[in-house]
Amino acid sequence: MKYPELKNTPIKETIFSISYDEIVNKDCFDKFLQLDTIKNNFKDINPLINREVNLKEDTVDVSSKHNGYHLRNKNEVLQLRRGSFSFHFLNGYRKFDELLNSFSEYWSSFNELTKETLTVIGFSVRYINVIEIDEENQPTHLIQLYPKQSNDRTILNFQNSIQFSYNESPKYIVNAVSTRINQNEINGVLLDISVSNKTSQEINKKTTLKKLFNPLQEIKNKAFFDSITARTLVKYMTK
Repeated sequence: MKYPELKNTPIKETIFSISYDEIVNKDCFDKFLQLDTIKNNFKDINPLINREVNLKEDTVDVSSKHNGYHLRNKNEVLQLRRGSFSFHFLNGYRKFDELLNSFSEYWSSFNELTKETLTVIGFSVRYINVIEIDEENQPTHLIQLYPKQSNDRTILNFQNSIQFSYNESPKYIVNAVSTRINQNEINGVLLDISVSNKTSQEINKKTTLKKLFNPLQEIKNKAFFDSITARTLVKYMTK
């Protein structure tokens, strides 16, 4: 289905993620960090550490375990964890195909370094939107995921979450969360939509991710336009 093109989108962050079944050790992560494309693209690299607290009679034992890396540049983040690989695009909008191409290149570089074929057990795409509120456009004028506002009350805060699947695509799960935010000079509604699929299939070294992720684009678009009102559509089509 063809959806209207927005002149200015409310998207603040886009996330592509893959979960895999195999255990990838620290050496594989370190080799990935040494690739020229990674070293040139990401100057901010930090380890991810899990801390576990164990109570032993009168003592507290705190242990640390290396769990991956967090890589960041101006607009991109890569999260490398044992069992998952995710790509975040921040601070704006890029077309789905362009983001998928970037994610696929990073994933392919990582996948080439693993000793065995990785088995994908889940994949998802997530879009975090902030829809601005003003004097003419209050929350219930913009989002359709929570009870209607009446004239005798003012909604100060809310958080709604819904999980569903479309009948024509039952294997894809949609999570949609709407939250009122008014902080750090942001006054609006957070609309957080993710589409995921749990699977179990081997992704060989030459396989692209387009076949996996392309169906998610249509579903996340449908969920977004199903969640907003006509007033929101006009707001961002004409801005």
